[in-house]
Amino acid sequence: MNTERLFYQDAYVREFDAQILARQVVSGRPAVVLDRTAFYATGGGQPNDLGVLSTSTEGPVKVLDVLAEDGAIWHVLDSELQGAGVHGTVDWDRRFDHMQQHTGQHVLSQAFFGECGAETVAFHLGERYSTIDLNRIDLAPAISGAESAANAIVDAALPVIATFVTPKELVQLPLRKPPKVTENIRVVQVTGFDWSACGGTHVANTSQIGLIKVIGTERRGPELRVTFLCGRRARADYARLKVLAQGLVARYTAAEDEILELLDRRAADFDALRKDLVDLERQWSASTAAALWSKAEIRGGVHLVAAALDVGVDRARKVAQELRARSGVVACLGVRGDRPQIIVTRSDDVTADSAQLLRMAVAAGGGRGGGRPDWAQGGVPTDEALDAALDAVAQAFKD
Repeated sequence: MNTERLFYQDAYVREFDAQILARQVVSGRPAVVLDRTAFYATGGGQPNDLGVLSTSTEGPVKVLDVLAEDGAIWHVLDSELQGAGVHGTVDWDRRFDHMQQHTGQHVLSQAFFGECGAETVAFHLGERYSTIDLNRIDLAPAISGAESAANAIVDAALPVIATFVTPKELVQLPLRKPPKVTENIRVVQVTGFDWSACGGTHVANTSQIGLIKVIGTERRGPELRVTFLCGRRARADYARLKVLAQGLVARYTAAEDEILELLDRRAADFDALRKDLVDLERQWSASTAAALWSKAEIRGGVHLVAAALDVGVDRARKVAQELRARSGVVACLGVRGDRPQIIVTRSDDVTADSAQLLRMAVAAGGGRGGGRPDWAQGGVPTDEALDAALDAVAQAFKD
């Protein structure tokens, strides 16, 4: 079976009539082969078309996937479609988007080759953006020049012509790279600029690409991946960025060209404030630890600090660290809240086992926890249980 590919004759065909030649199940879905189709099958870095098929008595039935196999094109359907004759309608917005991106890729790839000799070794047309992989990584200075050269071709409104060529004709064409097939070779020509062997769908004129915009690069081993947008995608991205810029203008009451400088100043101010905050946190932890140590109960030269704090766990840990840095300290700090916590630690010159003390505390408070001889942490269910846990440690210390 061979399916006539109408998109080779005219990529702008949106609707067509055809006959069903065969049926089968593909990945659990019904699928049909038509004698002719305008639906492009996935290949050459370009995704398949979508759309619907209908008959005089049924439909429309969604086309979920399009696959090429040995000359036939299978249309994977959302549900069974009876009858022999069908009417097909291609999702034109998706098709034209793919035409813009794919033709833009040809132009951008040739622009990179012309500007700096970088060759395209891979192409992917994605749902949101497209990429080309170049065989060089030292291209940062060439990105802007290649983009400008590509958009100059868009502005020139050059005809884009696709034809099948013979092997004899092929050798006379300045192809960017040799074709991957040896027969039925189709060459897409951006008149006077680029010649590429390609089976994809393309716009008829470079002006219909609309715009080519490089939005990012990424090194991938010895290659450079260039991410780009064309046409409607590029305009949508511009609109998104414009909304973002206007939001920043409104929030900071500054002109667009002043936003970056203003944000740099704000970032510097924030860094300074954060440094001051860190210093203040350190001072607070040290002064809180000193106040607790001054009220500690002393037994055998060891200071016991057993207290509940109305602060977060992170701050309590910092106070505990300040206390254990002193000589001769055992600290049992509680943190009140929805999930009360207990931190037990001791100075390096004290032999008390923090984990054992914590087990004693959580047992008294009906909680659980564990740790090392020098640091342990656990929790109890309520603030009342926390008080009981602290009292148990204090009593054990006295005993």
